[in-house]
Formats: sequence, C-alpha cells, structure tokens
Amino acid sequence: MTLYKEHKGDMQDICFWSVGDGDYAYILQTLVNSFHAVGMKSDFHVFSDREIYGAITHKVAEFDKRRCFFKFNFMQSQLKHWDYRHFIYLDADTVFLKAPTISLIELLKSDPLHLFFESDCTMPQVKRKEWWGCPLPEYVRLMHECGVINPHIYNVNGGFCIVQKHAMDIVCELAIDFVKYAARQHYNFPDEPGWAYALHMLCKIPEQHLLSCHRDVWCSDWEGVFKEHLPDGKPWVFRDYISNSSFTINPAIVHAIRSKDLLVKQSTVN
Repeated sequence: MTLYKEHKGDMQDICFWSVGDGDYAYILQTLVNSFHAVGMKSDFHVFSDREIYGAITHKVAEFDKRRCFFKFNFMQSQLKHWDYRHFIYLDADTVFLKAPTISLIELLKSDPLHLFFESDCTMPQVKRKEWWGCPLPEYVRLMHECGVINPHIYNVNGGFCIVQKHAMDIVCELAIDFVKYAARQHYNFPDEPGWAYALHMLCKIPEQHLLSCHRDVWCSDWEGVFKEHLPDGKPWVFRDYISNSSFTINPAIVHAIRSKDLLVKQSTVN
C-alpha cells in the first residue's frame, strides 16, 4: 500500500475516511453514496479491497481487525502524512440522511479531538454495571489512575470521531497506552475505552462533547430501531446504553449497526 500523495498548494481543511473490505465494502459503498446524496463535498478516503465509487480508494490486503485497533494503525501509518487539517472518521455501517446543520468541525469546541460522550459512568443508578467486561467503578478507577482529573467519567461509541492532524500521534499514544495499562490489570479492552481516555485527557470541558447536547448530528442505533428498515429521517427515541435514560433524537448521520444486511442490499440496488 502506498501513501496518498498530498495536494499541491494550501492544506485542505477536512477529509472524511472509513474502512471496509469483504461484505463491508458493500456497506461502505452505501455510506459513500449517502454522503454524496445529501450534498457533502469534502474528500472521502476509504481503505478497501475494491474500488469504492465516489471515494478516494486506498486498496488494502487483509489487515488485522481485532479490537478495531486498525483505526489507530491507519492514522499512524497513513493519515498523518496527508494534507488535511481535520480527519473525520465514520464506521462503514453509517448513513447520511441529510447534511448536518452545523460544520462538524464545530464539535471540537477548540479541542484537538471529538467523540460523543454518552453515559456518566460515575452515576449510582445505571442499568449496566460494566463496559467491555470492566465493572464501571474499575473503569473509573483506571481513568483516574492514568491522570484524568474530571470527577465524571464517560463512555463513548467509536463509530464517529474527529481528529486534528497535529494531534494524531498523541491521540493514538494516549489511547494505546491506556489500553495497555488496563491489560496489565486483566481488562482486554477494544479501541473505545482508549478513545474515551484520550478525549478525557485532551478536552477542556467534557460536557461540551455530550451526545445529549447534539441530538441532530450523529447517533448510534445500538438497540436496532432500524433493524427492519433503514433510517428515514424521522425522529426516534434513543436509549442510553449504560444509564437506560432516553431522549428523542433526529440525527443527520446514523450509525446503523443493526442494519448491516439492509446496507449491503442498498449498495447493490444503487
């Protein structure tokens, strides 16, 4: 795999990127189709084993998908060499329903990294008592032991993130170091707790990154509201994975994680 050649002239502001091979290449095609269908204009880079129409495709052979660490690997080996200021990652099983009403860069709130914080894992009343096999009090302890000073500790979904170019190395280093620290205490984390740690360490006001404060931008359908049909742009009730609290949401971008078969079919009919 060769490095993407940087643009001549001034650095561009934004690129989107995603990853998908095998059946996920069809899902990825649906994402790119939806991106263009709502009028998005930025460059969209993809890593795939086949050409994805409407995207800048970087052909890849088989790569290690365990625990979703490929995101960090691609960032460190490829993206940091590209000529953009901001990199917006989307999981392949995502669809655009409309163009966001704000510039997604505004979500950074002057921080170098953005993901959506979802649940306050320090709250006493929660439905789930653990995250990725780690009891919530232990997750909170690990965060504080590794230098997080905010009393409230949140979880994230790794399906959407924004990283500034200059921060790419430190984001990856923080995330991987935290996962390694947890592993030494027998917690085998995937990428998401690492992302959460990096964001806690790099953001000034964590509550500015709360999903509940940005109900019209992006959301993950982890419950399977759209398991039988693809999102249609109408409001729906999001239920928090850990706290079980709920609120009405109508995002421009949906992480349709329970709709993979439908996303494959959608790709083949377009």
